[in-house]
Amino acid sequence: MSAPIEKVCLVGANGSLGSVILDALVAEGTFSVSVMVRANSSSTPPAHAASGVVARIPIDPRFDGPELARLLVGQDAVVAAFPVQDVGQHLRLAEAAYKAGVRRYIPADYGSCDARSPQAQRHLQLYRDKAAVQARCEALAASAARDRVPFTWTSIVSGHFFDWGLRNNHLQLDVAARKALVLDAGVTRASASTLPRVAETVVRVLRRRPDETANRFVFVQSFCPTPLEVVAALERATGESWHTAHADSNAFLERETRALDAGDEHALHNVVFVLGAVDADWTRRDEFAMDLLGFEDEDLDAVIGNVVNELRAKGLA
Repeated sequence: MSAPIEKVCLVGANGSLGSVILDALVAEGTFSVSVMVRANSSSTPPAHAASGVVARIPIDPRFDGPELARLLVGQDAVVAAFPVQDVGQHLRLAEAAYKAGVRRYIPADYGSCDARSPQAQRHLQLYRDKAAVQARCEALAASAARDRVPFTWTSIVSGHFFDWGLRNNHLQLDVAARKALVLDAGVTRASASTLPRVAETVVRVLRRRPDETANRFVFVQSFCPTPLEVVAALERATGESWHTAHADSNAFLERETRALDAGDEHALHNVVFVLGAVDADWTRRDEFAMDLLGFEDEDLDAVIGNVVNELRAKGLA
């Protein structure tokens, strides 16, 4: 990839992760950033767009493939950061990037586990859909190599969104009640990332290591603690002892999967929680890219302390 990536289109800029990615792309100061928004969207435009720093690209809500390709012409990179609820939209976006001559596509992979995992795919359609997008990216890159099209892809796998999950009680860590659910013996390490770490990974893939990260997975983390280490850090941050319950991970996963199949939408978060805890030690993976991207682990106590202080300020801790 001889020329630097300069023009970046972000799809999903109003989401929890997308908004942080947008901030990171703008803060880098070297990208010309656009955000794609549905023409009928009632979401508030990103603050950067309102100030003129970011261009807005309206698209018909049908997310039509030919229109997507037309709108993406001239972009160097496309970053998908919207939920994989309609996999067809993600497949069309990847294909449109290919047809538009986009040089790097980053699919909406991210957390909480490796979507290629047979266990993850068995329990959730979400990961079967993510794997389908990955497979399409690989096929498009193979076609690009044959046809001398510049398309490449990078899948970023970050583990649980730790700060977001702690704020929203999606990690079985109830800060207000000082209660934690610990899987098994609580000694299995699992990689997790803060939203800023994920966003900075996007920036470093595009700016610092575009060639080295082409057509591959990059696994990153903020830290890789055990559940007991997380609870100990929470006790230090809150200055109180926590009530800790233990659960067998296999039994918990099967129970929550049945609840999800029965229509309990909250069970989805619990299934994702387990899948991102039992097989997510990225330090053991060949695709672990912390050194490649110039990252060091964040301070677990500092991250937890910041979240606890935020919740206290809102009267939630």
